Amino acid sequence: MGLPPELAAGLVPPASAAPSEVTEVWPENWDAMRVFLGMETQWRRAGMAGACVGLDYAVLPIVAGALAIAVDEDLLARLRVMEGAAVKAMAEATP
Repeated sequence: MGLPPELAAGLVPPASAAPSEVTEVWPENWDAMRVFLGMETQWRRAGMAGACVGLDYAVLPIVAGALAIAVDEDLLARLRVMEGAAVKAMAEATP
C-alpha cells in the first residue's frame, strides 16, 4: 500500500506488549464473563469528562440472547460485581 516498512512496523505491537497475565475464570462465572465482555461497548458515561458510570442495561437482553445465555437474578448479580469493579478501576486510572 506504499507505506514505508519502518512505519508499518510501528502498526503492530511488539511481542513484549502481549499480556503477561492469565486470569482464571471460575466455571460459575463463565456466562457472566461472556456477557460482560459482550457488553464492552455499552458503557454509560456522565459529566464533562465522560466518566463511565455503568453499563447500559437496555442492551443486556440483546447481548445475552446473542450468546444464548438466560438473563436471571444470578447472572445479573455476577455482572453487577464485574461492572462495579470495572467502574472503580476506570475511575482510578483516570488522571
